[in-house]
Amino acid sequence: MNYSKWALENSKLINVLVAILVVGGFLAYGSMSKLEDPAIKVKQAMVITTYPGASSHQVELEVTDPLEKSIREMSTINNIESSSYADLSLITVELLTTVPDENVEQQWDMLRRKVANAQSKLPSGASQSQVRDDFGDVYGMFYALKGDGQSDKELNDYAELIKRSVTEIDGVSRVDIYGKRNQCINIELYEEKMANLGVLPTEIIMTLNNQNKTSYAGYYDNGDRRIRVTVDDQFNNVDDIANMLIQGHDDDQLRIKDIATVVKTYEATTRNQMKCDGVQALGISIACSPDYDILNVGAKVEEAVKNVEKRLPAGIECQKVFFQPERVSNALNTFLINLLESVAIVVLLLVFFMGWRSAYIIGSSLVVIVFGSFLVLKGFDGTLQRVSLASFILAMGMLVDNAIVIVDGILIDMKQGKPRLEALTSIGQKTAMPLLGATLIAILAFLPIFMSPDTAGVYVRDLFIVIAVSLLLSWVLALIHVPVMSNRMFKHVEVSEEEKNKELYKGRSYDVLEKVLIFGLKHRKTTVVSAIVLLGLAAFCYKFVDRAFFPDMEYDQLYMEYKLPEGSNSTETARDLEEIRQLLMKRDYITHVTTSVGGTPSRYNLVRSIATPSLAYGELIIDFESPSALVKHIDSLQKEISDMYPDAYVKFKRYNLMFKKYPIEACFSGPDPAVLHRLTDSARAIVESSDKVYLPTSDWEPQVPVLSIDYDQASARNSGLSRSDVAMSMMAYTGGVPIGTFYDGINPQNIYVKCTDENGKNVENLENARVFGMIPNVGQFLNRSTMQKLMTGTVTREDVIENLIQTTPLKQVSHGLDIKWEEPVVVRHNGQRSQRLQCSPCPGVGTEEARQAIAEKIEKMELPEGYSLSWEGEKKASDQSMKYLFNGFPICIVFMILILVMLFKDYKKPAIIFCCIPLVVIGVMPVVMLTGKPFGFVAIVGVLGLIGMMIKNGIVLMDEINLEISQGIPLRVALVQSSKSRLRPVMMASLTTILGMIPLVPDSMFGSLAVTIMGGLFMGTLITLIFIPVLYSMFFKVK
Repeated sequence: MNYSKWALENSKLINVLVAILVVGGFLAYGSMSKLEDPAIKVKQAMVITTYPGASSHQVELEVTDPLEKSIREMSTINNIESSSYADLSLITVELLTTVPDENVEQQWDMLRRKVANAQSKLPSGASQSQVRDDFGDVYGMFYALKGDGQSDKELNDYAELIKRSVTEIDGVSRVDIYGKRNQCINIELYEEKMANLGVLPTEIIMTLNNQNKTSYAGYYDNGDRRIRVTVDDQFNNVDDIANMLIQGHDDDQLRIKDIATVVKTYEATTRNQMKCDGVQALGISIACSPDYDILNVGAKVEEAVKNVEKRLPAGIECQKVFFQPERVSNALNTFLINLLESVAIVVLLLVFFMGWRSAYIIGSSLVVIVFGSFLVLKGFDGTLQRVSLASFILAMGMLVDNAIVIVDGILIDMKQGKPRLEALTSIGQKTAMPLLGATLIAILAFLPIFMSPDTAGVYVRDLFIVIAVSLLLSWVLALIHVPVMSNRMFKHVEVSEEEKNKELYKGRSYDVLEKVLIFGLKHRKTTVVSAIVLLGLAAFCYKFVDRAFFPDMEYDQLYMEYKLPEGSNSTETARDLEEIRQLLMKRDYITHVTTSVGGTPSRYNLVRSIATPSLAYGELIIDFESPSALVKHIDSLQKEISDMYPDAYVKFKRYNLMFKKYPIEACFSGPDPAVLHRLTDSARAIVESSDKVYLPTSDWEPQVPVLSIDYDQASARNSGLSRSDVAMSMMAYTGGVPIGTFYDGINPQNIYVKCTDENGKNVENLENARVFGMIPNVGQFLNRSTMQKLMTGTVTREDVIENLIQTTPLKQVSHGLDIKWEEPVVVRHNGQRSQRLQCSPCPGVGTEEARQAIAEKIEKMELPEGYSLSWEGEKKASDQSMKYLFNGFPICIVFMILILVMLFKDYKKPAIIFCCIPLVVIGVMPVVMLTGKPFGFVAIVGVLGLIGMMIKNGIVLMDEINLEISQGIPLRVALVQSSKSRLRPVMMASLTTILGMIPLVPDSMFGSLAVTIMGGLFMGTLITLIFIPVLYSMFFKVK
C-alpha cells in the first residue's frame, strides 16, 4: 500500500490527526506527574529485635541466627546483612532485583510470616521482632523547625501543629517528625532517707504499679440507663505521684515525696538529636503520594507551612533542608531548555543544508512527534522526569531521519522532472518497509534497557519507552504528514531536459567521497587492516578511561558521615559535629548546615545511603551556594576535617544513584572473628600503601569495656536475692527501672524509678549500691530460733521487720566488679560471620580503577580453609546490572538479524552491516577519554543506541545499493553512486543527532551518553559511507 498517496488523498484527515496530537500532547504535558528522577522501588526491609541484657555474641547466636535461618527459606532473597549489638539485632533483607515491583508487598508479607515462625525459637527475654518494610520510602520534602529559646515541649507541640495541617493536604501520604525528645518522669529515690524510714525500692515500684492500674468495676442499672462504674484514683500529674502514700506505710502516712524527688524531664539517651545552623530543631518529613504531581503538592505544602508559621511565636522558623518540588522544577526547566536548544540546533542545521522549506516541513513534523509522544506517554501513565526528557534529546536526531530521507527523495524526484504525484509518493512507497525495519532495529537496540529488572535498568527504562513511541510516530508521520506538507510547501517547477540529465550529486564533498571510495575499493585489504588497527588502538584507550558506574548528581548539597568507634556516647559525637559545623559556617561558600546525631534524619532523597542507627554516628547536611562551589571545595574539606579527627571516620558524600555506603568493599567471610580481624588488617595495610584509594575503614569495631558483676550465688541466696534482683537493682542505679506510663493529654511519658545519692546524683561506686529483692526473704527469719527470741523478748517485732525489708550491699552478694572487653557488634553476611574492608577512590581516580589498584594484592592473600573473599559495593552492583542488561541482548540481536534477512532476503548483506558495528568503538573511546567523562552504565546505554543507529544507516545505504544494481548499473559504479546518493540524508541524520546532543554534554548524568553517541556516530557515519561498500565488494567479490 502506498501510504503517502493515501495521505494526499485524505489530507484534511491528516491535518485533524496532527491537530489532535499537538493539542492532546500539550494538555497531556500539563497533567502528567512530574518527578526529578524515575520512581524506583527500594527492595529492602529491616527486621528489628531487642534482647535486653544480652551481649552481641548472645544476640547473634540466640536471636539473629534463628531469624536468618527462617528468612533464608525465601527463594527471592538476594542478600541478608545482619548486625548483632548488645541488646539489639538488626537484619537487613534485600530482595532479588528481578522481583517485580507489584510483587514486593507480597514478599514482605512472606517475610513477616517467616519472622513470626521463628519467634518460638527466640529466648524468653527477646522482644517480638518488628519488620519495617518502609525502609525505601522517600519523603521528598524535609523541613527543619528551629526554635531558638523554645523548650522541647513547645517545639514538639508546634511540630505536631504543622504535621496536622500538612496531613490534611490531598496528595500527602505520610508526615513524620524526627528529633523529637520524649518526656519522661523520673522518681529519684534517696538511699539515706529510705534507709532511715525503712522503705524499700520494691515498695515504691509496687505502689506505682497498683495505683496506675485500670480496674474493672462493672455497670450500674439506674432505671432505663446503664452507667459504667469506675474507681478513679489514677494520678493525673506529677504532684499526684509525689503525694501518693507508700504501700505498707499507711500508719506513718509516708508519701513518695518524703523519700524521693519526682521530676519531669527527657529521656537521657537519644538516637535522633537534630540541629539546624546550630539551633535545636525538629525534622518534619513529608511524603507525596506516587499518583500525584509533586509540584502541585509541594506548592500546597509550602502554603500550609507558611500559614502555620504566621501563627507561631517569634523565634520559630521552618526552614527547608531538602525540598524535592524545587529540584524537580529546576531539573525539568533545565531539560526543557535543553530540549528547545536541541530542536533549534536541528532546525537551523536543516535550514543550512536543505533550505528553509525542507527545514519547516521536517521541523513541524518534529514538533508533532514530541507532542504526540507526550499524549501516548500520558495514556500509559508515564511521568516527566530527567530520563524521559533526556530521551527526547537523545532521540532528536533519529526522529528526523525518516523525514530527511522522504524529503530528500521528494526533492530528487522533483529535480528529475517526475510528475508531482509520483514525486511526492514514490520515495515513500519504495522506502516504507526499509525505513520501518531500520526504525524497529533502532528501537530494538534499546530493548535490553527495558528488559533489565534491576535498579539501574528501572531507572533508565523510560529511555526505551520514549524512544520506541517517538520513533514509531516519526515513521508514521514521515509517510503521511511529510508528503502532505511537501505538497503544500514545494512549488511545481518545470524541469528542462538538460536539468533532468544533469548530475545530481556534484560538489566538493561528493568528489572527496568518490575519491576515498575508489581508493578503498582498490585497496580493500589495506582498508580492512587499517580499520582493525584503529579498533585495537581504541580498545587500548579503554585502559585510560574513567569508569564509574553512575556519576554523582549535580546538587548544591552533600552530606558528611561521621563515625566514632562503637561505645562512644552521643555527647562526644554531638560535640565534634558542632565543632565541625562552626568551622564550615565560616566558609562563605557554605550557606546552611543541618546536624543529626544517632542516624540519618529521614530518607528525604532516594539517591543517598542510610546509616545504621548508633550513638557513635552523626552526619551533617551541608548546603553550598552552587554545585560548582561544592565540586571545587569537597576534596579540600574532606582532607581538612579528616586530619582534624583522626580517630573518626569522616566522609563527604555526594548524592549518587548507587546509594551504597562505600564504593569499594572487600568482604571476608568465615567462622572465627580473630581470623577475620587478621585478614581485614592485612587488606587494610594494602589499601594504606596505595595512592589510588583513601579513607580505609571496616565494619569491625574495637572491643568495648563492660562492667561485669561476678554474681555470688551462695551469698545471694542466703540474703534471698536472685540474679534478677541484682539486675533490677543495678537498673535502678543506672538508667532507671521503667514501671509504667503517664499520659499528659495524648502524649505518653514513661515513668522511671532511680536510686541516687543524697545530692540527687548517680552513685559513683556501684559496689556501694544496695540490692533489693522483689519478694522479702521471709523464710530466713520465720524459723524456730527467731520465734523463740520473739517470745523471750530478745528481739522485737520491729527488729524482725527491719531485717525483712533491709537491702544488701552489692559487694555482699558478688565477688566484686570487673572490667571485661567484648565485641560491640557481630556482623554477618548471608548467614556467615564477615568483616568488610571499606575505602573510597582518591580524588580524580575512578572507582573501578581504584579497586583494581588494590584488588590484585588482596585477591592474592592466602585464605584459610572455610574463608572466602567477595567484592561488594559498587563492583557487585555494577556486575549485576551489566549481567541483567546483557541478558536481553542476544534476543535483540536475533530479532535484528531476522528483520535484516526479511528486508534483504539475503545472509551476506546483514553480515556486512554487523561487521561494521564494532568499529564504532574507534570513535567512542578517544572522545570519552578526551572529555574526561566516565564510561559507566549510562555510556553503555549510549553504545547500545549507537548499534541501532549504525544498523539504521546501513539499511538506508544497502537499500540504495540494491536499487542501483536493480537498474542494471555495474556493481563497482553502483557502490560509489549509492554512497554519493545517501551522503546528504546519512550526513544530515548524523549531524542532527550529533549537534542535537550538545545541550546534554554538560549534564552530570547524561553527559557521558551524549559524548559516546557523538563520537561513535561521527565515526559510524564514515564507516557507513566507506566501509560498507568496501566490505560489500569483498563479500560479493566485485572486481
